[in-house]
Amino acid sequence: MSSVPLKTGKGRWKIFAGAWIALSLLATAWAISSPISSGPDEPAHIVKAASVVRGELVGPQGTYGNEVAVPNYVSWTNAQTCFVFKPAVPADCAPTIEGDPAETVVGTTTAGYNNPVYYALVGWPSLLFSDTTGIYAMRIVSGLLSSGMLALAFMLVSTWRRPTIPAIGLVAAITPMVLYVNGLVNPSSFEISGTIAAFVAMLTIVTQPDERLLRGRAIILVAVSVLVANTRTISPLWIAIAIVVPLLLLPWRELGGLLRRRVVLISAAIVALAAAFSVAWTPISTRLASDAAAGAPKTPVITTVFPDVGQSPFFGFVKMVTLTFTNGADMIGNFGWMDTPVPATTIVIWTMLIGVILLAGFVLLRGRRALVGAALLLLALVLPALIQAAFITTGGFIWQGRYGLPIFVMLIFGVAALVGLSVENSRPAPALLTRLVLAVLVGFIAGQGYGFLKAMRRNVIGSDTSWKQLITDPQWIPPGGVMLSLALFAVGLLTLAVVVLRIRSAERRAEVVGPNA
Repeated sequence: MSSVPLKTGKGRWKIFAGAWIALSLLATAWAISSPISSGPDEPAHIVKAASVVRGELVGPQGTYGNEVAVPNYVSWTNAQTCFVFKPAVPADCAPTIEGDPAETVVGTTTAGYNNPVYYALVGWPSLLFSDTTGIYAMRIVSGLLSSGMLALAFMLVSTWRRPTIPAIGLVAAITPMVLYVNGLVNPSSFEISGTIAAFVAMLTIVTQPDERLLRGRAIILVAVSVLVANTRTISPLWIAIAIVVPLLLLPWRELGGLLRRRVVLISAAIVALAAAFSVAWTPISTRLASDAAAGAPKTPVITTVFPDVGQSPFFGFVKMVTLTFTNGADMIGNFGWMDTPVPATTIVIWTMLIGVILLAGFVLLRGRRALVGAALLLLALVLPALIQAAFITTGGFIWQGRYGLPIFVMLIFGVAALVGLSVENSRPAPALLTRLVLAVLVGFIAGQGYGFLKAMRRNVIGSDTSWKQLITDPQWIPPGGVMLSLALFAVGLLTLAVVVLRIRSAERRAEVVGPNA
């Protein structure tokens, strides 16, 4: 069987560059079209990022969160949420900053105890700017890094012997919520995009063995795994799943041979150390906060009380199960502070994509591939419920749809990739496969575009206003104007479509030259 031309040489890095540009444009469009503080819990993350790059990793516990020294324009984000949970209110209600934007003040953040790695990587633009430009720059930096991880996934898929169907699965896994979070200051962006990249890297190592590419693939796996493991408290679990589940595809002899490889042992050790640091950070951050508060008078702590505190784990599990479809819709897209769901059209498009992928998996997967597909489905359905059940008694019901995206995207891509492997030798009709790619891309562009437009209308003029007013009479104007955001998003979608079509084209060329090779 001939290899796809992109497997070696510069071709795969052209795929990476094209995907990175496309995804970065999409993330940037979301970054500038989303008003400051419009992302879920974003003020807390902005303040945390600005404090970390100034050397304050935690800060003492105050009444409303950890207290840290940050620029006034950063601290002021906590006061710019007048439109949150009010879809009909455009973002122009946000008050202007009082005083000198660059003055150092005490800000509060409920993310004070979070792992500092993500914040150190995205917070540095706040050192360069003395106004809200720094916040938009932090968003763009976060989007560039997250988009880079997703672009690595596209590059890895392009090296597969038959990359078309896995590429379709990767496109389907990038829901509107994935792109939206990439345009915010929020560690979920790294967690979701990095988990996709780690899972694709591991599946590539297991199913597409190539001695020449093993080291490079291992480096990608380690780099994204280290970042993901140090984003949120639960992130090491997602990385463990991304690495371990693909190993179920290997017979014992092949598994033993892979695990004895020096590059694999070194990679495993590095990822394990990163995960260990992540687990250890919780007690470390608590001690840092206590040390920072030493000698200061104690203040009453006001914490958010989540619903259902004190309920049994069984109650939490059942409640999560009953919310399966609601959480599923939120993983497709629910923007803002979970107050701007994507249009029903977008939900239908992604439901069809996911349904076709899962149905194909049920029909075509056999043996170890069926086992892995079933494991991913079971984990996606049950694991979030188990996590919430373990937390509900002491912390209440905290789950939000995007928290389950790491396992959700592994399910979508994983089943599609396994289906691709199962039909690899059957050689589906090339024209039929090309039409399938085009249909998926049309659905992707329509669903993403409609979701973006709805969010723009909600932020610029309010959700109950005429669409025409978005252009003719905007109330809140994003940096660069409405048309710049729309143009960036449109170009990003079209560029990503070109990248996927290039992957398909490479496979078709391989099919033509294969018999004569």
